[in-house]
Amino acid sequence: MDTQLKATREEIDNVQLLLIAIERQTGNHEVDRLIQDANSSLMKTETHMFRLESQLGREPAPVRQKASFKMDQLKSDVCLIKNSLRTMTNRHTNRKKQAEEKKALLKQRFTTNQETRVNLEFDEELNLNDKLKYSDNMIDQMLAQGASVFEDLQKQKYNLLSIRKRFHFLTKSLGISDTTIRLIEKRVREDKKLFMIGVICCLIFMFCFYYWWQYC
Repeated sequence: MDTQLKATREEIDNVQLLLIAIERQTGNHEVDRLIQDANSSLMKTETHMFRLESQLGREPAPVRQKASFKMDQLKSDVCLIKNSLRTMTNRHTNRKKQAEEKKALLKQRFTTNQETRVNLEFDEELNLNDKLKYSDNMIDQMLAQGASVFEDLQKQKYNLLSIRKRFHFLTKSLGISDTTIRLIEKRVREDKKLFMIGVICCLIFMFCFYYWWQYC
């Protein structure tokens, strides 16, 4: 029992010395080796403590009480050592990572202008794509409105044909000459042409205004 306690205490002292050496070292390779040795010593310490706990149950009550007190001290020391070693390991890992990042940063070739140009071109393409989608939607709406207007005109055409037939019947019944009727029909055709020209001019003006508002 005393031999195991002594061996455990020696391993704990050895780990503490390794922690002091880790704190003083600056080279990465040497620190890695010391951390590995400290972890190995901790594993040996835990093995000794496991054996001590196994032997503790077979000792007499007076010896068991005294040994249990020493075991608690050893466990407390091991817990503190583990925390210290974990902190040093994390600190060493962060230092290595920072050193590697610094080394990679020094080797890196910056292409800021090129990346900025690529990003700007990509943004311009996105803006152009959005504008094209918006224009496509507007054209679809205009086509739908045009189709609706065309259907209305077709309905009006049938209504006008019906009115024309009634008008002919009425004029004949009133005794109006065919020459007068032809003059009236000619005037209607001219008015129709003027109306179509006005509609076309209005559509051209709307398209030009939309193009100027969207792209200029």
